Amino acid sequence: MNRSSLPFAGFCRTGLAAAVFAVTLTGCLSGGGGGSEAVATPDPLTVTTTEGAIKGVTLEGVEGIRVFRGIPYAEPPVGELRFAPTVPAEDRSETLQLSDAFGSSCVQIDLAVRAPAGNEDCLYLNVYAPESGENLPVMVWLHGGAFVFGNGGGEYDPTRLVKEDVIVVTLNYRLGLLGFLAHPNLESDGGNFGLMDQQQALRWVKENAAAFGGDSNNVTIFGESAGGHSVMSHIASPRAKEENLFQRAIVQSGSYAAFQQSKVDAQATGETAATALGCADGATAATCLRALPAMSFLAVQGSQVIPNSDPTTDLLPVSIQTALATGSFNQDLDIMIGSNQDEGTLFVALDELTGDPLDVLGEAEYRTRVADLFEDSGLDADAIATYYLNEYPTGANRLSLALSAIWTDSNFACNSYAQASTFANSNMNTYQYWFRDENAPWTLVPAASFPLGATHAGEIPYVLYPEQVMRDRYTGDKDELDALASDMVGYWAQFAKDGNPNSTDGVAPNWAQVSAGQINTLDVSSPGSGSNLNFLGYHRCGYWATPPLAAAPR
Repeated sequence: MNRSSLPFAGFCRTGLAAAVFAVTLTGCLSGGGGGSEAVATPDPLTVTTTEGAIKGVTLEGVEGIRVFRGIPYAEPPVGELRFAPTVPAEDRSETLQLSDAFGSSCVQIDLAVRAPAGNEDCLYLNVYAPESGENLPVMVWLHGGAFVFGNGGGEYDPTRLVKEDVIVVTLNYRLGLLGFLAHPNLESDGGNFGLMDQQQALRWVKENAAAFGGDSNNVTIFGESAGGHSVMSHIASPRAKEENLFQRAIVQSGSYAAFQQSKVDAQATGETAATALGCADGATAATCLRALPAMSFLAVQGSQVIPNSDPTTDLLPVSIQTALATGSFNQDLDIMIGSNQDEGTLFVALDELTGDPLDVLGEAEYRTRVADLFEDSGLDADAIATYYLNEYPTGANRLSLALSAIWTDSNFACNSYAQASTFANSNMNTYQYWFRDENAPWTLVPAASFPLGATHAGEIPYVLYPEQVMRDRYTGDKDELDALASDMVGYWAQFAKDGNPNSTDGVAPNWAQVSAGQINTLDVSSPGSGSNLNFLGYHRCGYWATPPLAAAPR
């Protein structure tokens, strides 16, 4: 790991205005006579979008919510459209009948069965809307998964948000090398196709929000991990700002890898991958890469990818860190940003799925993993390993907990605080949270040899999981869980409404802005704002402000 680890033919309409008619008018009224003719009641499940009419569904046991799953927002990125910018979906002459099924996930390794899954024809989104309403806020969820796995489908249930009079959109975007291959012989040689997909989905939302009862000028993007990193990328994207694709942003554990590599370095990695795939000849590389079976890319893409900075485009011309440092980011936004107390335990636990616990393997393996974490960073990995061992001097799980803390502090917590401070210092409405519920429902790993605590992705169930699944996976008091989840849903929904997470009824504890030196603790025991000094001390951010440097080579 490099420095990036430090501090994903409408009816009765003319133009876009028709989107409003699909919900608010009673149909195409004929002008006949004296009012004795019955006027057909519009079907709230039939909506006219920019590509044509769609018909959604209701779900059994879920009242008051319209569901539109599997809407194509772009053309399938296959054939000549593989490794090409996203192309908007074509118009349709027939009504698209949707169902409760999701569109196919993008190509990836299914972690549950550790086998290839998905399809290149995967650029679909899902809309969840109240059965009625106008000018409702819209929240667009960008899923996580290290930019190599995940989808906007069944894992995420926005029912509780929608019941707060919010429209929620989830979506798929291209992953892995199919989504982020940089190569000098491709027309779009910087890759970042997955970010292009996300922005095309946001254009679709902007053009069609009113058709579902939403406000196209009140869009909040939110995402966790790679999804949070994607949110940060769009905050830094001049293209997103110029097109006014969103007005608010929620960054959940997405503050890692802000020092993205340049396009030139990404292209070198891409050429290595192309060579491994038998496409080394530059003259034929593009044709060769487009002819390969989609699943072949999974063997050479590694466990994660990161978008790169490409100065020749306005998508992401500089890294997130450079954009923040120079003020070259969208400052006309409201921001919610945060991290979890024990982010790193998930990553250490994932290694246990294919091997022995770290505390069984021993200190030498611990130091090797710390060295791998800071490879090419210029930091003294051995000194960092020793420092954190001294922070965990005893205990059966000291190696696992020390490595987890390194992951948490260096990759997530201290970066999140620094980014929140940058936003606040730019006079942006900025609210930071610190999620600390150590009994959080599991997401990817149900258990490990050591306590997972408030691990990476642990906050997602409180906002975006089915309520019963959240409760079934919770090891603490269910009433306390319900109370915290209610507070968090309220915070997220209220922020989407007006840029301030504090409810107008004052039920949830007050959440002060970062500019007041406060951070909101999300925990069953003590929700509410407190001094950021506790956060900085807990995560050793003073240490990471000036981490030990490796000795210069002789």
